[in-house]
Amino acid sequence: MTVESFEDRRWRAVWHGIRLMGVETRRAAAGATQAHGAYAVAAAAMGRLLSAAALLGSDLKETGSYLRLTVEGGGPLGRVRAEAHADGLLRARVDHPGVELPPTARGKLPVGAAVGSDGALVAERVAADGRVYTSASELVSGEVGEDVAQFLWSSEQVRSAVALGVLVERDGSVAASGGLLIQALPGADAEELGRLGERVETLTDLSWRLAAGERVPDLLEWVVDKPITDWVVDSLHFGCLCSPEQSRQLLRVAPPAERRAWAREGGAEVVCHYCGTRYRFAADEVLA
Repeated sequence: MTVESFEDRRWRAVWHGIRLMGVETRRAAAGATQAHGAYAVAAAAMGRLLSAAALLGSDLKETGSYLRLTVEGGGPLGRVRAEAHADGLLRARVDHPGVELPPTARGKLPVGAAVGSDGALVAERVAADGRVYTSASELVSGEVGEDVAQFLWSSEQVRSAVALGVLVERDGSVAASGGLLIQALPGADAEELGRLGERVETLTDLSWRLAAGERVPDLLEWVVDKPITDWVVDSLHFGCLCSPEQSRQLLRVAPPAERRAWAREGGAEVVCHYCGTRYRFAADEVLA
């Protein structure tokens, strides 16, 4: 399968009192997959949550603010987490990236079984000054898309339709990743939203359509069955915020006895949970 290499993007528009949003996150999902050496089902879970974070974080404006989504459903993947920052940075992590499960009867990756449904989706909005606003809802299926729609309704009373998809090739590479979100604004026609929601629910092949070269704006225009001309487009990119100085801060808060023990062993290594970067500190740096 030949896949064109598009930059990650987010598209936003308002149509008849209904908010339309979509994201393409293939590069971010591929970056997270490579950073963690993730197997297919872990790659799919991270990719879906990355798309969800990019969609829900579309209203971030202040530099330094970000949205963190965490799903912990009791499944073998453990906790899955994704962040979307105001500058378009995306990153994700999973507790157990090496989990491997057989495909479903329909031949799809068993994301729901890997994530589990006995838990919650937690959203943390972190302001630039460090203030954190947290909301949560119980998981519906662990498939992420249904859980995000349930979260928007139960925590924010916003009726929404969500479609998320990630296609992982046999060699473990990410061929496509993206998502769509249809939301009702105050005063929106409930019948019209229901009609659009039904069309979104038919996009069970979203990842395949993206991999075949269809673009998110085209898919959203297919959902509303009308051309949209006033898209707002944002750039997204995979990245991380770790640094040697942040790693030193972690060493500074470690108990003195532990620092002395690390120094006797020749130094210490701090590994970033998001990108896998390793920061090595010699014994004298650890003691200092």
